[in-house]
Order: sequence, then C-alpha cells, then structure tokens
Amino acid sequence: MVSKQAIVETELTEQQSEVRERAEAFEAMAADEGWVMQSGGLSGLADMLFGADQSAADVTSQSYAQTIAASAEEPAAIFATVEADAATAARSLQELDLIATALLESGEVQRADLISFESALVTAQKCYRSFAEATGVVEGEASRERRETEAALRVLANVIDGARISADQMAAAYAANDTTGETLS
Repeated sequence: MVSKQAIVETELTEQQSEVRERAEAFEAMAADEGWVMQSGGLSGLADMLFGADQSAADVTSQSYAQTIAASAEEPAAIFATVEADAATAARSLQELDLIATALLESGEVQRADLISFESALVTAQKCYRSFAEATGVVEGEASRERRETEAALRVLANVIDGARISADQMAAAYAANDTTGETLS
C-alpha cells in the first residue's frame, strides 16, 4: 500500500518533470524549425578558432532571416510563414507558462524547473528577434500581411512578458523555499 504522502510527492515530481520536458521540447522545436541557431558547443568554438572549412557548413548555419531572404517567395508568403511561426512559438510558450504557473501555485519550485523554464524563455526571446529580423529583410509591398505578422509578433512579445513574470515569481519562490530549507534540489 502506498501512503498519501508518497502519492503527493509522485504527483509533484511528475508536474515538475513536465515543466522541464515542455521547456526542452520548446527549445528543440525552436532549433528544429530553424527559429534559432543551434550552438556548436565546444566543437563549434574549436572550428571557429582553428578555421574549419566553411564550405562544409550546412544550411543549418543560416539564421532564420537568411533562410527567409533566400527562399525567393513572394512577400505575402514570407509574412505568412513568419506569422505562423510566431503564433506557434507563442502558443507553445503560453502552454509552458501555464504549466509553470501551476507548479508555482503548488509552492514546490525546484532549481532544475526554474533553470529549464528560464532557458526556454531565453529561447523564446531569440525566436522573437529572429522573426522580427526576418520581417525586416522582406522587400516589396504586402501591407496587410505585414500588419498581421506584426500583430503575431506583438502577441509573442506579450506571452514572453508574461513568462518573464512567471520566471521572476518562480525564482522568488525557489529562493524563499531554499532559505527556509524546504527545497534541497
């Protein structure tokens, strides 16, 4: 027989794991979709320092804006792509923020959850910059599409602002728990 305390701890652990899993999924999606550039880690640094063959670099080394500029699509189609990507990023970050808010309300914020959430927030900010940069490289008139894309970017910016508040609240809750000795992770 499992005690009630064990069940509560299991549920909290699953919820905290969900924050980490969703944050990692958001970051992976952003990298896979090309919204942010993947860092090369130590091998990327070594390649940069020791002059690796740049012709061997693949398309993934291009920024989102460079990819958009090279697509040779009509401005309306490019704006539609950026708008859809910004909306997807906003929706995904908002879902993560809701999970983080539930964790915050439980009062059991762990360091790993906070770090994962903040990392996803940084990725979201990078996505926003990529999308904004991509709208700047589009030439030609597509005023309605531009307005719709800019509206999607404002929504993403608002979601990022909300997630930033959640991150601050999570950090405060973690610090409060850590100083009272309630959270040891």
